[in-house]
Amino acid sequence: MKVEAWIRAILCLCSDSNELVRLRMIGSLQELGHTKRKRVLLFLRKFLTEHQSLPLLQRITLLKSILMIVKDNTAYLGRPLSKKIISLALTEMTKLTSITDGHRETASNLLLTLGCSLPTDVFTELQSMVQRQIPANFYVILTLASLCYEKVCYIVPLLKPVLETMLFTLRVETCERMKWVFCYAFSLFSKSILIYTSNTEMDPRPPVRKNLFFNEFSTAYDIFFHFWLNMKESKVNMAVIEAIGQISYLLPNDKLENELPILIPTVLSMYQKTSSDLSITKGLCGILHNSMERDSKMLVIHLELLVTTLHQQICIAMDQPVSQLSEMLQSKILCCFKLLTPAFIDQIIKFLLLELEISDEQIQLGSLAVMNHLICSAPTCLESQKNQILNSLALPISTNSNRVKDILAQVLYTMASHGYLELERGVDMIEFIIEQCALPIEEHKKVMDVSERKEFSNMIMDRDVKEQYEGLVKKLTTTLNIDNLLWPLLLEFVVPVRYTNALATVCSSLVYLGTKKQKAGATEFVLNYEEHVNLPNRQALLTRLLAVSSSPSEGNGRGAPALSLLRVLGINIHPAAVKVWDKQLPILINHLQELPGNYLPQSQWEEKLLYVLAKTLEEIEDEVWIVQLSEVMSKYIYRAHLSPQQKGFLFKCLGIVLQLAQNQDVVKKTLHEMLHTVQHDKDLEREGIAIGIGHCAHTHLDITLTILKDCSKLNIFKKTASFYQIMKDQGSIEIMKVRSTLILCYGYLIWYSPKELILPRLETDILQNILNHFNIKILGMRVQVKDSTMKLSLIKTITLMARAILSMEDQHSYKLARKAELVTYMQDFIKAEPRDMIKTSIRKAALHASASLIVVEPLLNDHTELVKVCLSSVFSLPSLESSSVNESRDMNTLNGQKKLYRETLASLENFLKQFLLFDLSPDGLQFLFENMTSWIESRKNYEREKSLETTLHLLTFYLEATDISGKASPHNLAAITGRIVLRCSDPSPFVRETAIECLYLLLYLRLRFEGFPRDHCDTEVEHLKGIKDGLKDTNSEALYRVCTDIGKVLSKCMAHDQVDTLLITISKGLTDKQLNGSCVASIVINVLIRKCGSIFTDIPGIIKVLYHQLQSVTEPQVTHAVIHSISMLASQNVLMTLPYLLKYQTPFQTYMGEIWKSLLSDNILATTSVKYLLDNLKLLYDDRKQSLVHKMTTSTTQQSLAVICALHAMICSPESDRVVNVLYAQVFSTILIYFSSIVQVNQPEEPGNTDVCNYTVEILQALLTNGKREGSNMIKKGGWDLIKSPEKNHEGVMLLANAMATCAVPHLISIVEQLIPLLANVHEGQRITVAAFFAELLNNAVVLELSLTDTLVGSLLRCLMDTSPTVRVLAVRGLGNVAVGASQKIEKYSTKLLLAMIAVIHKHSNSNNLIAVEAMSTTSKILNQLPEDFAESVLIDVALTIEPLFEQTQDQLRISAFKVLGKIIRFGQTQLNSVLMEYSYSSLISLLLHLNDNCTGVRDVCKSVLSLMSPIMGSESLCKKLQELSLEDTTLDYEKYLSNISKHISRDLPDRVTFYITSCGAFFRNVQPRIRGNAVTLMGFLMYNTAPDYSTLFSSDPICEEINNLLSDPVKSVRLKAAMATRYLYMY
Repeated sequence: MKVEAWIRAILCLCSDSNELVRLRMIGSLQELGHTKRKRVLLFLRKFLTEHQSLPLLQRITLLKSILMIVKDNTAYLGRPLSKKIISLALTEMTKLTSITDGHRETASNLLLTLGCSLPTDVFTELQSMVQRQIPANFYVILTLASLCYEKVCYIVPLLKPVLETMLFTLRVETCERMKWVFCYAFSLFSKSILIYTSNTEMDPRPPVRKNLFFNEFSTAYDIFFHFWLNMKESKVNMAVIEAIGQISYLLPNDKLENELPILIPTVLSMYQKTSSDLSITKGLCGILHNSMERDSKMLVIHLELLVTTLHQQICIAMDQPVSQLSEMLQSKILCCFKLLTPAFIDQIIKFLLLELEISDEQIQLGSLAVMNHLICSAPTCLESQKNQILNSLALPISTNSNRVKDILAQVLYTMASHGYLELERGVDMIEFIIEQCALPIEEHKKVMDVSERKEFSNMIMDRDVKEQYEGLVKKLTTTLNIDNLLWPLLLEFVVPVRYTNALATVCSSLVYLGTKKQKAGATEFVLNYEEHVNLPNRQALLTRLLAVSSSPSEGNGRGAPALSLLRVLGINIHPAAVKVWDKQLPILINHLQELPGNYLPQSQWEEKLLYVLAKTLEEIEDEVWIVQLSEVMSKYIYRAHLSPQQKGFLFKCLGIVLQLAQNQDVVKKTLHEMLHTVQHDKDLEREGIAIGIGHCAHTHLDITLTILKDCSKLNIFKKTASFYQIMKDQGSIEIMKVRSTLILCYGYLIWYSPKELILPRLETDILQNILNHFNIKILGMRVQVKDSTMKLSLIKTITLMARAILSMEDQHSYKLARKAELVTYMQDFIKAEPRDMIKTSIRKAALHASASLIVVEPLLNDHTELVKVCLSSVFSLPSLESSSVNESRDMNTLNGQKKLYRETLASLENFLKQFLLFDLSPDGLQFLFENMTSWIESRKNYEREKSLETTLHLLTFYLEATDISGKASPHNLAAITGRIVLRCSDPSPFVRETAIECLYLLLYLRLRFEGFPRDHCDTEVEHLKGIKDGLKDTNSEALYRVCTDIGKVLSKCMAHDQVDTLLITISKGLTDKQLNGSCVASIVINVLIRKCGSIFTDIPGIIKVLYHQLQSVTEPQVTHAVIHSISMLASQNVLMTLPYLLKYQTPFQTYMGEIWKSLLSDNILATTSVKYLLDNLKLLYDDRKQSLVHKMTTSTTQQSLAVICALHAMICSPESDRVVNVLYAQVFSTILIYFSSIVQVNQPEEPGNTDVCNYTVEILQALLTNGKREGSNMIKKGGWDLIKSPEKNHEGVMLLANAMATCAVPHLISIVEQLIPLLANVHEGQRITVAAFFAELLNNAVVLELSLTDTLVGSLLRCLMDTSPTVRVLAVRGLGNVAVGASQKIEKYSTKLLLAMIAVIHKHSNSNNLIAVEAMSTTSKILNQLPEDFAESVLIDVALTIEPLFEQTQDQLRISAFKVLGKIIRFGQTQLNSVLMEYSYSSLISLLLHLNDNCTGVRDVCKSVLSLMSPIMGSESLCKKLQELSLEDTTLDYEKYLSNISKHISRDLPDRVTFYITSCGAFFRNVQPRIRGNAVTLMGFLMYNTAPDYSTLFSSDPICEEINNLLSDPVKSVRLKAAMATRYLYMY
């Protein structure tokens, strides 16, 4: 059951939409079927049978699985199982509906697979499906036909009944699809029968013969041809034609013969009706084959039509795109021609010859294809017509069609194979073949890729033709026996220039043939010029082969074949040459063959060839032969259209020839011819003739000099050109090119001539001639030469001159007097070159010349300008990838410029190395590096890359070329090292790696200076090699690691006396033009300071450089690193660093704040720094500094600004928590006092003070927030604005103290200790600040918790004696705050404080009302906190002290006094103290009178006090009346109220009436008119409301007198009130 379970699991995947999943599922079932085939097949059959409604995708997947399993296990399936699968396959193929053709095709394949093992069973099942009464099934017929074809021996004997049934169906079939399958089936049946009968023909009694089926197939033919052929469906027509071609084999002879007259025209006519020609041709081929076998006479009648139609079809087929179908079509058509040829050869050949005379490409293609096929397939038939056929190719070989040439190659090889080319016109064919090999091909033209070839498959390019014919020549040479035809015929194609492109092929064939004949000892190998009159002569062959060998890579690599042919022809050229060529030429040939494409430089290759030529001529020693060679070479140069390179090479060869020639007349004549033949505008020709003349001058110096002088007098120099022509367009004037040639000739003349002969004449004759040719003068004015050719010629000549001098053994004995002039020429040439591109080799050549000139005697004194010009000219050149050169599409141009670019760099390096050799001291190295620094630090990648690579090469050269061991270390080594370090993280990977290598060499150079041997290996320096590997990783972490390692190496390897210089140099790289440069500088600086900080000697200088560089840094990470470095430097040199840092003021200097913040990273450094700053700040407000009494000076302001800014940066930083916690009290007290001092002395709005104030406030804010709770009251109440106000500074300080009591509780004790000494300071402002701070502190309960109350109270009591009123006010206020902050301990301080307040009130009630008011406010606070049972006598003193103040003119004094009164009354309520009671009663009149005071505040306070007094008045009604005053919405009618209150007093307090009346009289003299009026009114009411007998008990005369006096009061309202009061006195 496990197998079934696995299958069910797999079946879940068969309906997956992913085809790959389904394929995997089929594979899984297939694997399972290998071991459990029966169970798997039965399960799948059962599953398909039971699930008729399976989805189509799932069903076809399962059927395919069954098919795969059956294919793998056909031999192992039993008959019962096979029959079940057959039944399943038939059902799936025929009985199911809604399935696809793909499903039925799978079922059909399954039946065919099963038919391999059980053909009869399958046939029987299929036969049962073919019944007359049942419509035929497409796949049944198809499967039946396929089974018959695959199992011929089993099925053919059983086939006749099936055919009979099918014939019945054919007559009634109308479906086009079924017609097609019947045609297909009958074709297969016919093939099967033919196969069967062919295998049984040897059997004398075969079971089945062809004639057994004649009737069935005749009937089928009639139906197909007469009924089905003219159907509209072309597919059916094609199937019918193809079927007829096949079943014609099974037609009786007479029927076929009768049908041919109609059948052949009908089939041929089908070609015009369809494009599917293959089926027609297959049918026709079958018909022709059967007809030719039966020797039908009817073909003669239709021969012309057949040949014409077939030719037309082959022409069409040849024009179709190359494909398998077109190849099959061509093969069938050619097969038709082959079938007709034996019987109709003459007619067909005649037809083809006529067709070949037509110039139409398509016709020629078809005709040549048929001809080629016939020559191959029927050679004997064409034997008598060879000449005609060969002559017929005259027109095709003259065509320009590459397609015709393509098939012609096939035809020519076929002809050659059958002896055609050995006929009379065979030489013409060979010439044609060579001409095709010589087709001109653009060697650098882009070759089509594969996709393009597919699109243009019929397109044949010249390159293809050339390659094809080259292959043809090779095959003709190596595979066919036509040696006597090709040798020496092919030699005729060597010299003519028109065959140049074919030389590689021709020479290779000749080498093969010649070697073959030479080995065979054939007499034909030695050339017979009398017999073969068209052969080139010996000198011509040598000249031609040398010329083409000079450019070995051209012409399909013809150099090696040409040299090989030259060696083979040795004895034919000259017997004496064999010895040299056998020795020298194999070396050159092997070099070309073993290293294809990697040839020597052209100049070196030509030198080798010239050497071979020279050695050859030396061996020949035949003056006549040499003279003939010179003549041939001269004529060849003149007549042949050679390339400039070959022409230049031949000029060199001619120079060698003249060097060995003895006849001076020949030398003169040849030199004249050379100078007249050369094209002066061709560089290679110009150089070639110059070298040739130089070679000639080696043995003919005087003649050569004379010829050159004569050439100067030619007519070309007499051409007149206007001044403006020469100035405007020098390049177009031929004279420039001629002068260039002559200048160059002089140069090579100097080089090749014997030195002992040339040097004495150098400056007196030759150099002057050279400069005369170069310098152009018009009207006596020297014209600047712009022609590049002239410049290059002069540069080359000067180079050769310098090299010639330096090649002498005693070179120092020769002094070149005009050396400085020549150096100036070179310098000017280099300057004139463009800096943005490289077009000519002038720059490179001038550098090369300068390198040679600078070491020629006499030596120059100053090379600075020359070095700068050379560096600038080369380093400023952009790389080829970024220049406009890259826009060029010509790869040759691009490659040439790349090569020139590299050579120019090499020339510069050579020049610099020559300079170092000239001055090997460290100063020489420093001189070059100073000039290269600007390029090493350039913004452009390519400039940095070139300059640093050059530096590396120079350092390598310097180390290798000099012996510096033990010399003193140069001062500039650290500076050079610092510059190189910056490039170790350059954006360019090349620069990074080069910089590391330079650094490596510099450190070893330092070791060498210190005396270490050359082979010394330093571990630290070698570590740089490992660092180099990490440069490939460009992420930030890798960069940091690499730079850190570099810093460590430098810290260990640099001498201590150079570390300062190194650090300062690297610091300048913080503003490097490259971001990575500044990054590496910052990292290395960090490492150096960390490792070497204690040994630095120039701390101020280092800080100065770091800080000034920091101002220009733009990258945040670099800025942070530099700041950190300064911090580290400060931690190691704190006393030297801090004073210098204070020189920079933060508001005006960038990053100074960040630097101060960075000092917080180290606790000790941070603490030291803050203390140092606080000490500096204290000096600014120390009591010995009298300047604070006046305005601060500008210098003081700047100094304080620097200190404050530094403190601000540190304290306001989040990292300052630790140092602030340690120095909190010191910082706060110092800042607070300093701030108060500057605010009170200077106006904050003045320049400089604003910044100081703002920074100081922010410091205080930071200190508040340090406690993690912000002083919100400071913000809400505007405390920070107040503290900055000179007038209200103390108010802000008090708010600050309040906030501090909340935020800085742990530090308050220390703060108080820091501030107490300042109360004795001479500066009032500082005392005010401290007093205000202490005063407000007492307002907070925290002082009691900290036991600070005694200290603060004592300090403030002492402040009461201060000379400053503000201090005294603040002290009084602070003492009052004790009642708030220390309310629980108020009794302890009450007496002391109340007595102090009494003293203050007494002292200041008249002189300073503010202090008195503040004292009474303090008294009120204290009294308010005292318990009601407090019974100290001081209360009476207080009451007596404030009583006089009730009548003070100052409103605030009266208000404060009444408030104190209210507080005192509270004590009388519980104690019933008689004194206090009496005092309260006595105060009643004053309170009632002030109920109508001018001041609203006084009135309100009096109401409140009277309400408080009511309980102790001893009268319920009076108490009630007094308490009415406490009601807020009560509107007081004062006189009515006095009338009512007087009634209650008179009634309830009769004993006190007299006292109150008398008391009212005391107010008649009050300074306030309203009080006087109130007093007389109250008195009147009291006297009126007294008891009737009161008048007898009281003497009213004094009172009446007082009232009378009021009647004359200056104030009208008083007089009116006095008059009104008199009406109540009638009883008196």
